[in-house]
Amino acid sequence: LGEATATDNCTDPVTDISYSDNTIAGSCPNSYTIERTWTAVDECGNQSTCVQTITVVDEEAPVITCPSDATINCEDDSSPATLGDATATDNCTDPVTDISYSDNQVGGSCPNEYTIERTWTAVDECGNSSTCLQLITVLDEEAPVISCPIDVTINCEDDTSPVSQGEATATDNCTDPVTDISYNDNQIPGSCPNSYTIERTWTAVDECGNSSTCLQLITVVDDEAPVINCPSDVTLGCNDDTGPVANGSATATDNCTDPVTDITYSDNTIPGGCPHEETIERTWTAVDECGNSSTCVQIISVVDDEAPIINCPSDATINCEDDSSTASLGEATATDNCTDPVTDISYSDNQLPGSCPNSYTIERTWTAVDECGNQSTCVQTITVVDEEAPVITCPSDATIN
Repeated sequence: LGEATATDNCTDPVTDISYSDNTIAGSCPNSYTIERTWTAVDECGNQSTCVQTITVVDEEAPVITCPSDATINCEDDSSPATLGDATATDNCTDPVTDISYSDNQVGGSCPNEYTIERTWTAVDECGNSSTCLQLITVLDEEAPVISCPIDVTINCEDDTSPVSQGEATATDNCTDPVTDISYNDNQIPGSCPNSYTIERTWTAVDECGNSSTCLQLITVVDDEAPVINCPSDVTLGCNDDTGPVANGSATATDNCTDPVTDITYSDNTIPGGCPHEETIERTWTAVDECGNSSTCVQIISVVDDEAPIINCPSDATINCEDDSSTASLGEATATDNCTDPVTDISYSDNQLPGSCPNSYTIERTWTAVDECGNQSTCVQTITVVDEEAPVITCPSDATIN
């Protein structure tokens, strides 16, 4: 800034020149005024002074350096502690300690993607400031973590919906909880109509469209047999219809197939005590669409407890000398509901005395027996009379003395 010079009428040049400074504070620490008083003294002690005013100013802003731009995930820490602080140097104040920042968030393509414009400001002790911009790009590129409900095996009549079989849950690095969870089903046929597998694919989508899937397997089985109901046991006559049309058919219900239409029967005939008596064990079988079957047995008892219908020959009145045999007076006949014709027909006679030895009554009881021992009788009444006078022959006429 230069030195004072002095001339003197006697001493030239003047060499005794000195100065003293008086510092006057300014508006800030690095702005002030120096009043520099110069004094020149000649060899005889005569002196003179002059004042040099030095104005010191701080008008230069600090030089600021921002931390590097960064790209981070939505869950990462975006604070300066992680992403760095700005630094600054100054021509007057070094280091610069008054460094601050402000953030401006600019929206991206989805809620969890955005850009932070972080403006750093450094201010020196005289209020000179400079700024720099740090760009922080926040991304959401990570798919949710999805958890499927457990695989299950259920019966065909059970509810297959998520209400019964569980729902997927998902967590996300940015959106928690994840609410956009959906599913779609792919049904794979099994070995029969009521056995199949549902491939239930669950999909979780976060707010930025990142998605993940998981697969739940629902195995539907039909391993339960139908419930079969046999018609009532019956007792029939030997000539009655033994078929299902007359004696009923089984019905069946099923947990999967209702009504059950595949119902069949087979008969096992057990002979009875006579030719026209037997027991039919009718086994009914119901089979559902997956081959599960159940059976029941209907007992049909066939009996012959009806006696034949017998018809006696007409009552007769004969003379005592007439033939009273069946060849002359006829034979009984009989019909039967099971045995036709009836061949086992016999008779027995009971003779009742009349008014004289040659007048009497024959009660001829006819009996018809069918093949199961059922019998019926009728009575033929044969009246034997003696109404004819003897034929008399007299001795020859005679002439005697």
